[in-house]
Amino acid sequence: MITGGTFASQSVAVACILGLACAAGCEERPIGPKWADHQAAHTARYHPDVKRSDAIGSPTFDAQVTQPLMATRPAGFAPGPGPIGSPVLFVNGDAITVQEILEPIIDDLARQARLLPESAYNDYLARKVADEIRNQVSLLVVYQEAQTSYPDKVYEMLDEKADEAIKGVINRRFGGVHARYEGHLKALDLSVADMKERARRQILVTQFLRDRLLPGLQDLPRRELMKHYQAHLDEFTTAPKAELFLIEVPITSELDKDLSQASADEIAAARRRARAHMDRARQELDSGVDFAAVAKRYSRGLRKANGGAWGEITPGSLQKRWAKPAEILFALDQGRISDVIETDESVFIVKCGRRTPRRRLSFEQAQARIIARVKDQQYNRMSNRYIARLIQRATIDNRQRQEFFFAAVAAAPRPGRPDLAREDDKEQ
Repeated sequence: MITGGTFASQSVAVACILGLACAAGCEERPIGPKWADHQAAHTARYHPDVKRSDAIGSPTFDAQVTQPLMATRPAGFAPGPGPIGSPVLFVNGDAITVQEILEPIIDDLARQARLLPESAYNDYLARKVADEIRNQVSLLVVYQEAQTSYPDKVYEMLDEKADEAIKGVINRRFGGVHARYEGHLKALDLSVADMKERARRQILVTQFLRDRLLPGLQDLPRRELMKHYQAHLDEFTTAPKAELFLIEVPITSELDKDLSQASADEIAAARRRARAHMDRARQELDSGVDFAAVAKRYSRGLRKANGGAWGEITPGSLQKRWAKPAEILFALDQGRISDVIETDESVFIVKCGRRTPRRRLSFEQAQARIIARVKDQQYNRMSNRYIARLIQRATIDNRQRQEFFFAAVAAAPRPGRPDLAREDDKEQ
């Protein structure tokens, strides 16, 4: 469902835009424009090589994908001939296409198609597609309501915000490279103009919901806020932190092979050499040489070039061979240096830098955060109820909804053919 968090940072600016536009006249306008029609939705990327007879009952579309859907099919529903499903879903006469469902989730699906076993991927795919269909239907029914509340000129005034939203997507998902974004869209037969239209709609929908629902939020009495605070004390408590400085000599640095390939005698000899090396480092520290200088000279582990400085860490934040140094760190007082410590994998010395103790916010300090969180929860509940009512009133053919689900699943990447992944994703 659509929540208040989306484009939240733009809300004030968008509210001003809408306010100015409505001041000039908020006459009702006809619903439109229509999204891509049925013919335009049939593209080369629409389930390119899967026929219904190949898919239903095949290993790729096994019981985890098809049976839960078929079990709830309306009376008279039966797969027909030809390609799987319907490439569009009509909601009050406006169409959502398969491409629009796949675009936000295609990269994630391509990764999971390579990583998950086939049956697990099919289950994951069904959930992701069903969730995205719900998201897009929610967006569309609210957009249809919002269209009647703001004049046409609002769309033009939202261009700048839409461009900012697209730029954020390019930076976040495509490393800031516009050509990669265009290539991604081209593979789905979409364009930047299509995505800008979607961004404008999302911004408009977000502000419409805020304008409609925020006035209905209620302030909770202090006792209710206190109850929330006491029930979530861990969330208002910060973990202790300490600066880690580490001189480390992994046992493997004294071997010419992995530990798993070395004999017991070879490992014992390597451990003695590592200990002797670290004892010399400890002698220099005892003589007053700066820890960073000793680390640069003696350490053979990570962060050697930084004088062994790892920065602040919290208890349990380091794993593998660094778990023990982290444990030792929180047993030291600020500024203290440990003895030489040996583990199965390494020999090390730890210095504790600045320490930040565990701290809990008082109710007064946490109150503003609690109020914001409680109001967010109220807003999301109101938003979900409002959208559910719109969907309940909407004209959506249940048979077509199921056919559309099959179409989106068929067009998605799948094990053995994640062909819709971006090139840079394939190389990872």
